[in-house]
Amino acid sequence: MKCLTCQTENPDTKKFCTECGAKLSLVCPHCKAEVRPTEKYCGECGQALGEAARPSPAPATFVKAEPKSYTPKHLADKILNTRSSLEGERKLVTVMFADVAGFTAISEKQDPEDVHRIMDGCCRILVDEIHKFEGTVGEFRGDGIMALFGAPIAHEDHAQRACYAALAIQQKLIPYSEEMKQRYGIDFRMRIGLNSGMVVVGAIGDDLRMDYTAMGDTTNLAARMETTAQPGSVLVSESTHRLAKEFFEFAPTEPLQVKGKQDPVEAYTLLRPTEVDTRIGASVAKGLTRFVGRKREIETLKEAFAQVQSGEGQVVGLVGEAGVGKSRLLLEFRSLLPQGNYHYLEGQCLHYGGSMPYLPLLDILRSFLGIKEGEPEFIIRHRMKERILGLDEKLKDLIPPFQELLSLKVDDEAYSRLEPKEKREKTFEAFRDLLIRSTQDRPLVLTVEDLQWIDQTSEQFLDYMIGWLPRTRILLLLLYRPEYVHQWGSKSYYSMIGVGHLSANSSAELVNAILEGGEVVPELKDLILNRAAGNPLFMEELTQTLLQNGSIQKTEDRFILTKEITGSQVPDTVQGIIAARMDRLEESLKRIMQVAAVIGREFAFRILETITGMKENLKSGLVNLQGLEFIYEKSLFPDLEYIFRHALVQEVAYNSL
Repeated sequence: MKCLTCQTENPDTKKFCTECGAKLSLVCPHCKAEVRPTEKYCGECGQALGEAARPSPAPATFVKAEPKSYTPKHLADKILNTRSSLEGERKLVTVMFADVAGFTAISEKQDPEDVHRIMDGCCRILVDEIHKFEGTVGEFRGDGIMALFGAPIAHEDHAQRACYAALAIQQKLIPYSEEMKQRYGIDFRMRIGLNSGMVVVGAIGDDLRMDYTAMGDTTNLAARMETTAQPGSVLVSESTHRLAKEFFEFAPTEPLQVKGKQDPVEAYTLLRPTEVDTRIGASVAKGLTRFVGRKREIETLKEAFAQVQSGEGQVVGLVGEAGVGKSRLLLEFRSLLPQGNYHYLEGQCLHYGGSMPYLPLLDILRSFLGIKEGEPEFIIRHRMKERILGLDEKLKDLIPPFQELLSLKVDDEAYSRLEPKEKREKTFEAFRDLLIRSTQDRPLVLTVEDLQWIDQTSEQFLDYMIGWLPRTRILLLLLYRPEYVHQWGSKSYYSMIGVGHLSANSSAELVNAILEGGEVVPELKDLILNRAAGNPLFMEELTQTLLQNGSIQKTEDRFILTKEITGSQVPDTVQGIIAARMDRLEESLKRIMQVAAVIGREFAFRILETITGMKENLKSGLVNLQGLEFIYEKSLFPDLEYIFRHALVQEVAYNSL
């Protein structure tokens, strides 16, 4: 067995590394639980292990270890497989700095080996929580860490991930701090600072060591947030607050005077998450813009619901790129259904949830039981028996699988002794029986959002459930982006609704709805429509950005442009969405996009071929980019020409260079 701390090969009979003394153990690659070499399935999550189980990284020498040794395999593979297309790129990121408050005093009073042991335990917590949200550790320092969210792999929600990770770290440090107080008599607390801005990704080594060049004061301001934060707290900059304010509660602090800046900068203390956890939830919290268009799509959904009412289960896929309004369409459809005449349950797949088994199904289960994460165990147990047995006394066999899923003590010892594969089958059957039985009195609308991020186990359950659907009163609504591929298209009871861009008339109506209370002058309306190209989210975000920076003002009863829009003004939210989508492309496709973006929004095939030097694969690459709706064919004669679907896509691709 290879030690992940010092890379020394050890005999399988050894429990500790013979070179550095680090503990040797195997972990499940899916949930990171410790497993035995003889086990074929993980006892925690039920995933097959095969040869994938690997030694767990020892917490012995984080500061000296290579980044590859403590980076989860799926994240390391993602970075290394795409590093040639990531090196040298500009990325919009959130930077985290964390350090130990009063570290100098701790170091002076404690033995150096104890200090090393204390920081090792601390670093374990930091690394685990940062990696859970797919952040990357930039560097270890003597008393803390610097991490990035959104680089080298772009994330559209980098600020939210950083905030979740920061809160999780502070929460995990509470019991650790108590342990340090009892063992060493020290007050161990950390300060964390966050700031969002641009960085350039430098070289990425085989060991995952990375160099970053900060754009402007991105890193410096994050460090300033950290040094100003109170021990045990998280302080964020205005840029991070702006990106995450709907998803978290913040408390404003006194403006900070920062070296190199003439005016004081705004800062906020991060408190806790809000109830909002999706983009549509954030829009509802802010106040929704008037709904426009989508009449045909609404009618298709209503027809599917009518079939379900008559006992014919249906699966409907709502398919469209980010920002076109899939979740808003669902919201409007639900508002048209007769209240009290149907059940509604919803599961959400998360960007960072691909390695978390049953994630959307846990949402559905908690919603059915009427419980929230973190509630006391006795309340969860009571609600589970009340809701499930209240539905039907014969469903008592469903309780053990659900108890295990919710990390409760399982009452049924026979179930506990089952093999992981058998437990998985029982869990699938339990969900199936619960959902079907709940439709006896009224139909069920079951929604799973963002299938492009679904975990493997939940996806397998959907395959299983869809097979049982035809003779039920369940309308299964699946929301996903075009890149997600599935096997359900051949089912007679499956239908797909393509949620495309708004028409020119609907787009103009939406601009008027966003800028209510005045006439929108033609040049302003044309600017928004041309750059956003019918994507509702892009239109809203672009308009709000122009309002905030003073480019749009209202004079009397008219909204006008007060300055010429030159260069790139891509809203940070839109930048994150497009950049994250680009990073999921094959390297060759991404390179084609970037070179084309240098030519302009419109580009000729002949010129692109000359610059890239690609003779064989350029045509097929452009066809793929058309299929993914990044570009369109503009003309065939006299020369073959293409155009970026959005001006904003071209700008993000260009700005990444």
